[in-house]
Amino acid sequence: MGSQTENSAPSVPAWLVTALTVKSTSTVPPYEQVRTGLLDLIHRSRLPVGSKLPTVRALAAALGVSANTVARAYKELEQAAVVTARPRLGTVVAQGADSAESQLAAAAAAYAEVARTLGYGRREAVRHLEAVFPA
Repeated sequence: MGSQTENSAPSVPAWLVTALTVKSTSTVPPYEQVRTGLLDLIHRSRLPVGSKLPTVRALAAALGVSANTVARAYKELEQAAVVTARPRLGTVVAQGADSAESQLAAAAAAYAEVARTLGYGRREAVRHLEAVFPA
């Protein structure tokens, strides 16, 4: 079943697998754990601009999650302009990944994760966030 492709596929570095451990007991969805984990690594320059991310299938296999989980995380990072996906070339950390917009997206993701961990839904989390901005 495509053994040549599988044998030539790059392996996922052990440090990346350790950094992106997905906890099945978490209330945070797996794709969000992958997305926020990658954002954190990008913001701490463990994955600097131009770094090529593992393929969706390789990362999914390494983390023990479905390919759809990793694909969704990558898609959301691409929509936030944190990564750029190019057919046949892979997904790389984008030039503007350290922009203010990217930093705000990372902070929002961290806030959402805390809210979920505390048992708050979207509506309650947004209400608390709106309360800190003067009208």
